[in-house]
Amino acid sequence: MNYQKLIIACPKGRLEEKVVKYLSQKGLIIEQAFFNESVRKLTFDTNLKEIKVIKLKPSDIRSYIMLGAADIGFVGYDDILENSSQNIVLLKKTNIGKCRISIASDKKEVNFSEKKIFKVATKFKNISENYFRDLNIQTETIKLNGSIELAVKYGIADFILDLVQSGKTLKDNQLFENVIINNDISTVIISSYFAYDLKKKFIKKLLTKGL
Repeated sequence: MNYQKLIIACPKGRLEEKVVKYLSQKGLIIEQAFFNESVRKLTFDTNLKEIKVIKLKPSDIRSYIMLGAADIGFVGYDDILENSSQNIVLLKKTNIGKCRISIASDKKEVNFSEKKIFKVATKFKNISENYFRDLNIQTETIKLNGSIELAVKYGIADFILDLVQSGKTLKDNQLFENVIINNDISTVIISSYFAYDLKKKFIKKLLTKGL
């Protein structure tokens, strides 16, 4: 095949194995060094010399795509909702990492009329503020990047807005899932307009029929 080089950004962490499996089903096999935790390199060969895979933190993939360092990448749809889809081509939705965005608190029901201003702990500042603005509910956003479930227990926030998969983490922290904001969150494959325009045939072949 006489294709231009294609760089694929794969997320490190919990979705890594599922993304690799997805790519293998499309005919792309990554070199064994990718799976060796002691290997420190982050760019890997595949069974096709035209395709390289880079391993990144999920939060960095969007930047690599937009800056042209990678051609396609796997990110959560929550990333698109939080940061907008401007300058990004959404190529395909997958069933990888399917979950939802919900509001949770230590009460079975949230009464949004009991206070003038609610404190919301979340890493999704824009999603949260847009949601409550549409409902005309005043909130103060407490931006956290981890252990968000503790925010209610220790009085930092009235409730949290976060990703929920099975709900077990909420139950383990004595929280109730009060409102589901978006029930259709999963991993999506993105590209920049420039990369898609330049390598459209190659990308479409990879994501539809396979290689």
